Amino acid sequence: MTDTNGVSTGRLKVALVCDWFLPRFGGLEMQLRDLAVHLAALGHEVHVVTPIPGPEEVDGIRVHRLDVALFPKYGFACTPRALREIRAVLRRESFDVVQCHVSYVSPIAFLGAYVSQQMALPTVVTFHSFVGHFRKVLVALDVMFGWSKWPVVFTAVSAVVAAQFRSRIQHQPIHLLPNGVNSADWRVEASDRSPDSVHVVSVMRLKVRKRPRALLKIIRRVRQRLPQNLNLQVTLVGDGPLRPALERLISRYSLGDTVNLVGHQSRDAIRKLLAQADVFVLPTVLESFGIAALEARLAGVPVVARVQSGISEFITHGREGLLADSDGQMTELLTELILDPGRRASIAAHNRATPGPATDWQQVVERHLELYRDAIEMVRRVARNEPPSPDERPGPVAVQASSGTRVPVNE
Repeated sequence: MTDTNGVSTGRLKVALVCDWFLPRFGGLEMQLRDLAVHLAALGHEVHVVTPIPGPEEVDGIRVHRLDVALFPKYGFACTPRALREIRAVLRRESFDVVQCHVSYVSPIAFLGAYVSQQMALPTVVTFHSFVGHFRKVLVALDVMFGWSKWPVVFTAVSAVVAAQFRSRIQHQPIHLLPNGVNSADWRVEASDRSPDSVHVVSVMRLKVRKRPRALLKIIRRVRQRLPQNLNLQVTLVGDGPLRPALERLISRYSLGDTVNLVGHQSRDAIRKLLAQADVFVLPTVLESFGIAALEARLAGVPVVARVQSGISEFITHGREGLLADSDGQMTELLTELILDPGRRASIAAHNRATPGPATDWQQVVERHLELYRDAIEMVRRVARNEPPSPDERPGPVAVQASSGTRVPVNE
């Protein structure tokens, strides 16, 4: 809803454009579902635009399923038909704001942003992943389409992700827009522990980027360093294309009595597992945020992760967990933590007694609405040929923290 000057007032009609959505299951898909539900709970009208087949409504949210072919094996869409369908949906629905959620392969989100800014719709682009091997593709797309200079609000789920894009986006800040959690839901009562047994939990999608094979190699080396009277149990939650390979690797490493692949689990089931966990471990290097690690931290579980990941933004080494710069060091740190119940108890007590980062859904949704208003204001200024605000002027790229302060991103 807008006033006569084109400025948003009250209820917004929002489009969330994304390449991945339910019923395909993953961290990004659940985040988008939760964001849509929380926005709708505040009275906003939320639609999802995605190529993933499925029902036209999910938890009360309207879903526009694009009638486009998906690439075999990879599951994403990039065709002229997709461009036409996105344009038709945006034109028909007259959204107040379009938010495009970009992962490491996101042609639909990119096309959504391209069409939206062409139509002079207020647009927010949110980066969810490390650039990785797709840096050259992004550069080529920038040369072709000039996306880094579009009049849109750029955001990223963590500072490490924002830093990946700073060489391209030089005309305005990249705002931090973290993933959301319901912190209270993850404050679980720890179950009784056996001094002769240690339970390690990991939650990830079983695909190459998450590095589950590296986790099994680490567990094998850790187990070799433990005394025989210590029972190590590892529960790996998640499913994906690497599951058959992992099952073979478990057999090859003789880890059948140590590692339990339990597949996809509900949030309630994961909470119960975390209540029984002594340590949470995640070896992913290209982890843009680490929602599963945050949930474990909120549940009071010590976290062992890679320092290069977004997890390092809410886990401080030696306080909420331990951070490793290599798989070798992760093996050492995980072994030390397993053999030191006093240190595990100290970290767990700290995690239970202290609040997590500012990622509760109430805070995260408020930040989204602030940035939606910024996008609406940006379009209004562009239409009137007004000069940019200080946060949009060319100059050194900065990240806009969720607190509203400008924080430079170091090289």
